[in-house]
Amino acid sequence: LPAGIVDGPRRLADAVRTGGSCGPLSAPARTDAALRALDDAILRAATAFDCPAGAPVRTRKGRSYLSAVSGAWSAAGREYGVRVALCCVASTVVAQALHHEHWYWLPATTVFLVKPDLGPLVSRVVCRAVGTVAGAAVFGVVALLLPGPFTLVGVVALCGALLPVATRHFAVQTAVVTVLVLALVLLGGEPPAAWGRVVESLLACATVLLVGHLPLPGSRGHRVRAALDSAVGAAHRYLRHVLGAPEDRHGRDALRRDAYRSLAAARAAIDLSAAELPAVARHTAGSGDVASALEQLIDTTTACAVQLGHHADELPASHAEQLAAQLSALDRAWPAPRPVVPAA
Repeated sequence: LPAGIVDGPRRLADAVRTGGSCGPLSAPARTDAALRALDDAILRAATAFDCPAGAPVRTRKGRSYLSAVSGAWSAAGREYGVRVALCCVASTVVAQALHHEHWYWLPATTVFLVKPDLGPLVSRVVCRAVGTVAGAAVFGVVALLLPGPFTLVGVVALCGALLPVATRHFAVQTAVVTVLVLALVLLGGEPPAAWGRVVESLLACATVLLVGHLPLPGSRGHRVRAALDSAVGAAHRYLRHVLGAPEDRHGRDALRRDAYRSLAAARAAIDLSAAELPAVARHTAGSGDVASALEQLIDTTTACAVQLGHHADELPASHAEQLAAQLSALDRAWPAPRPVVPAA
């Protein structure tokens, strides 16, 4: 390779080994999408190494406002909005029926728990319940053994110091925040609220488990199915392009990246669904086999693309047989549609 191409990675490697800066990098002059992505990655890493200690690293904005709005109006975004609304309404009704002074804790907890970016719903609910009970118990013991305002001030300071460490686990974070909130309630001159906090958190967890797994019309397993449909479509587009236009390298690279990214998104959706309640996870059983067969098909397609691009004018018989076998395996792994039972 020309010296200018390898200069950037070499400077970055030296910076990693020595802990110094990368210095000036050669200006990127590449038209290939993959090589431009490599230049961007090297530039971002070099910028991080050149920043002074403690200075914030400037990064590009992840998503535009337009993509955020389109995501909110997607099928998953609409379903999330419906579940948040149902959780908020149900928890508010229950909280008002209990006539508790801190009634707003219940809807606030349910809205926070139903967030879709915190992992599987079951694990976060269990962590929330365990953390709340543990935090209330710890606060009760401390308040019983060491009563007084100075103890509460010390508890608030200690919880504030523990928050950065507690974020490593949701249950520990919940326990620390529970102790902090209960201490602040007493410092504000209000009556103790440990028991009410435990009861309302457990009610919020029960509400989220019920509403969060409530089967909405047309949404049973739709995330996994939609992700698999997208991945299968991307894999077939990649395969058709490799077999139909092997000389178009730029289009082939773009379709290959799209196929692997779609497969990664499908695997993430499958893993998330498998970690839910058994009654929910059973609707996506067998999806892992589809993802495995799809991965083998994409890998075989990539091998065929390399063969056509560098070694042969036409696809060897062995590669054609592998592609046919992988397509057959994908068809066998793909779940058949369930028969519709007519109403009596």
